[in-house]
Amino acid sequence: MSDKKKKIIDEMLRVNHAGEFGAQRIYSAQIRFSKNKKLKKDLIKIAKEEFEHLEFFEKKVVKNRTRPTCMYPVWDGGGFLLGVITSFLGEKYVYACTEAVEDVIVDHYKKQLKVLKNFPDELELKKTIKKFCDDEENHRHFGEVNNSEDDLKLRLFKKFTKNLTKVAIRISKKI
Repeated sequence: MSDKKKKIIDEMLRVNHAGEFGAQRIYSAQIRFSKNKKLKKDLIKIAKEEFEHLEFFEKKVVKNRTRPTCMYPVWDGGGFLLGVITSFLGEKYVYACTEAVEDVIVDHYKKQLKVLKNFPDELELKKTIKKFCDDEENHRHFGEVNNSEDDLKLRLFKKFTKNLTKVAIRISKKI
């Protein structure tokens, strides 16, 4: 593998591994603190899919000898805190959080798939990211359809959450 390709793949694995870890932290807090039993059941289903994603990237990071992000303590606490806050703010914020985060992740994975077209030997990674992108789109849709409210506070919260997710992606690629 060329140094340039190794760097690109390492960044993908590092950021995806970090993102799936962060998703686990958000969902685990929401499951723990949400009062609605149906919502908890739905979040448990989503968290199981996210755990599958995390396991895949954990194995790939080790196999590829990719250094994980050093931001784990921040993503650990920050993800859990975001889950706790949205749970206490109420269901519409849990849904809004899911919609916002997953919207950014779907876009992120689509960009990675475009880059992976240049690496035909990375078929497994491309196929897996495509599957995970579809899963994330389903999660995004779940958040969107369960929260059709259009109030200013929710729009601002989603914008804030999207920007926070974009920053976490940029940081996790490099650090």
